[in-house]
Amino acid sequence: MKYKIILASASRRRSKILKECGIAHKVAVSDACEKINCKKGARFNVVHNARAKAEKIADRYKDGFVIGADTLVLLGKQLIGKPKTKSEAVVFLKAFSGKTLLVYTGLCVIDVKRGTSVTAADVSRVGVRKLSPKEIDAFVKIAGPHDKAGGFSIEGPGTFIFDNISGSFYNILGLPMMKLDHLFRELGVDLMRFAIENAP
Repeated sequence: MKYKIILASASRRRSKILKECGIAHKVAVSDACEKINCKKGARFNVVHNARAKAEKIADRYKDGFVIGADTLVLLGKQLIGKPKTKSEAVVFLKAFSGKTLLVYTGLCVIDVKRGTSVTAADVSRVGVRKLSPKEIDAFVKIAGPHDKAGGFSIEGPGTFIFDNISGSFYNILGLPMMKLDHLFRELGVDLMRFAIENAP
C-alpha cells in the first residue's frame, strides 16, 4: 500500500534525512509560529510547536500523513531556538563553549483521513569543546547555521567542535528516525515497508 507523506517543515536537512531513509515525501512549509513558553519545559514546547506545524498543513489535505517537527536546545534552564541574526548565533556559541547541551526534538504525525494524531519527544546530549572568539567567528562564517536550533550543526565544520554525543544522532539533526518510526507504527504504518514498496 502506498502512503502519501507530507513533511510540514522548511528544513532541508529533515527532508534530506527522509530521502536518505528511502521515504518518499512532499514538503509543505508550515507558516505556524514557533513559540517558546519559558514557564513550560523543553518537551512541552517542542511537542506543542510540532503539533502546530502539522495541524496547519493537515488542514490542506484530505488524506495522507503529515509530519511536524520542532527542535530546541536547553542550556541549563535556558531554552534556545534559532538565532535571528549572525550576531545572535555568535552569542549562542559563546554561551555553549565548554558546556554540555541537551537537544530536544518534538514530533507530531497526523493521519489526515482518520483525523488522529500521535506525538513524542526525544532528547540527546552533546558536548561542546572550549572555543576561542576567533574559532566562533570562523565557525559562523563557514557554517552559516542560522536556520537551526542553537545556531549550530554537528555536521560538516561542526565535527570539529561538537562531540560526546549521547542519544539519537538524528535527533540532534532535527528528525529522530527511530522515534518517528514508532509514531508511524502507532498509526498502523511500517516506514521500512513503505520505503521498500516505493523504491525506484
